[in-house]
Amino acid sequence: MTWQTADPYFVAVLLFLLGAPSLERLQQIIDEEEREEEEDTEKKKEKSWSELRNILTDRTNNINVVSALVVASSSVFLSTPAPTPHMSLWNADFPYFCMLLGFGCAMLAIVSGFAEIVCLSLIGPEDIRLARERTLTRVALLVLLMLPLAWLLVASLSIGVAFTSAVWLGEVLWMKVLFTAGYAMFLFNLSLITLVLL
Repeated sequence: MTWQTADPYFVAVLLFLLGAPSLERLQQIIDEEEREEEEDTEKKKEKSWSELRNILTDRTNNINVVSALVVASSSVFLSTPAPTPHMSLWNADFPYFCMLLGFGCAMLAIVSGFAEIVCLSLIGPEDIRLARERTLTRVALLVLLMLPLAWLLVASLSIGVAFTSAVWLGEVLWMKVLFTAGYAMFLFNLSLITLVLL
């Protein structure tokens, strides 16, 4: 399946998680840059690949910074008692489990982000071409490029569920209504973004 004929939903997911609609799109970027070069081919090819690699590395570094902030904030919630138990019960079983899950997924985002940065520093355009020919290499490369953001998304969702469940286990009605309205707005924005990407 090429990126031009791929399912729009699949393309949108790849665009969001990978930064390109598919591995073929990454290869197309490399091929287009190589075709435009006429002299000093090796130096220009290395320069174009390093620009693409820098974009992917910067994206991964940003994800790692956000993941580290998620780890720090969730560890604070895990290590302190609920300050206002009548408003939210952080130390109830389900919210605490969700916070632990978010903490673990954020740690996995950091570890996979570091692995991606190391991998990006070692691979070149030839490795992308090789990944097009070998299915296992292709899948491994796609998964590696998607893992940091995917883990961060799971961490964010589980921490969001932890916040909501802690508030819903509390006794303050207006906070329950506020959180429910916030989730409704979140789902509305998510559906708009999905419609635009499709």
